[in-house]
Amino acid sequence: MRRKTLYHTVTQQLRYQILSGEWPIGSKLPPERRLAEEWGVSRNTIVHAYADLEAEGLIFSKVGSGRYVQPLPPPSALQPLDWKDQLHGGANLTLPCLMTELHSLVGARSAINFAFGEGGNHTCLKSEFAKGIDPQKILETSEADYLFPVQGHLELRQWITEWMGCQQITSPSQVMITSGSQEALQMTTAILAQPGDSIAVEMPTYFGALHLFQSLGLHLIPIPVDQEGMRVDVLEGILSRSRPRFIYTVPTFHNPTGTTLSEARRSQLLALSDKHGIPIVEDDAYRHLHFDQEPPPPLKALDRGGNVIYINTFSKVLFPGLRLGFVAANRPFMERLMRYKELSISTNTFVQHALWSYLQKGSFEAHLDRARKVYQRQATVMEKHLRNLLPKGISYAMPTGGFYFWVSLPEQVSPQELLGRAIMQNVVFATGDMFLSRQTEQPYIRLCYSHETESGIEKGMQILSSLL
Repeated sequence: MRRKTLYHTVTQQLRYQILSGEWPIGSKLPPERRLAEEWGVSRNTIVHAYADLEAEGLIFSKVGSGRYVQPLPPPSALQPLDWKDQLHGGANLTLPCLMTELHSLVGARSAINFAFGEGGNHTCLKSEFAKGIDPQKILETSEADYLFPVQGHLELRQWITEWMGCQQITSPSQVMITSGSQEALQMTTAILAQPGDSIAVEMPTYFGALHLFQSLGLHLIPIPVDQEGMRVDVLEGILSRSRPRFIYTVPTFHNPTGTTLSEARRSQLLALSDKHGIPIVEDDAYRHLHFDQEPPPPLKALDRGGNVIYINTFSKVLFPGLRLGFVAANRPFMERLMRYKELSISTNTFVQHALWSYLQKGSFEAHLDRARKVYQRQATVMEKHLRNLLPKGISYAMPTGGFYFWVSLPEQVSPQELLGRAIMQNVVFATGDMFLSRQTEQPYIRLCYSHETESGIEKGMQILSSLL
């Protein structure tokens, strides 16, 4: 391997370990000589790689002490956050970055789409959402032609409190309907943090959240993810040296890795939240899309200190164009959220009535059961092709719910180059760099199995297999 190629590879690997949180913020980096011996490269290669990372601001040097991953304040300066007493009017309303990356890849519906994290049209039609919903009747017998109070449809919010089944959420006053989970996350973030504040975020993470946080000027502290979900032990070390304004997590069928936070780590995460007075924003969009076994309880169901702000959406379990989500939290936070929501007046009134009409028919649970079976079959079809690629050097874990395979590619395969060749054959997927705070080469792709039919998955995976 040429020196230039080796140096590039080493620099990219170091950058990924920092951005993903494998080397936590504030941690000391290995000495140049030792790392060179461990990785089997020259010391000069490590020296130049460290110099590049320092120029990027990812690491810094202390004379006589070594190099560290980004600075943190001294522990003596830290106090519990007491976030509930510090709710403010929200951050500067900088427009979030538009989530155009995946959409620009797909274009026409004719593309075989492994990129979008959503259910396909075939699942939507089987939900029978539109069957029996009479728009004229809704307009004649309700106030669907006018605006709800900002919290949303009262009976729908009452249904959500019962559906959640959490002792901590007992009243519709603790629930607000939003225009999808993205609006819920945007408002929550703007209330909890201001530009320049730090937040703790799983890495890799949902790219829509990533773009939102960056557009609001927040500093992201990456926390790595393994097969049991967020590395709570790494988070604990971070909290000994920093006070992020909140912790963002997708604990169940994580986007993009598909992992689920273990019950033990859920307890540890909540204990850290209570100890340091830091809120947790739980994005639980995939909870109800499990396969054979139900996942552990949501963090909100285990929340004893009122520190968890819970976000979910109907767009994942029904269809993406529905654009209805909700937030559930303690009453002080909901009061602040109501004042913030007044800036956008209301959420689509007619669609809330339509959803309520659908739920009253009693077919929602039957739809969920069918969707789980459909997605499990689709995941099995995709996994069959992935299994055949194991001899070529890929690796993955079989999901137990949600939408995604997180696939590690062979070392010699570039995700970006693979995507370019796949697009030429009308197949699209998401590359791993979309889920990190900065673009860097890494050997991952995310394949979504929920959007295409089984025949579409067969065709698309045959094409991908031929390219590998």
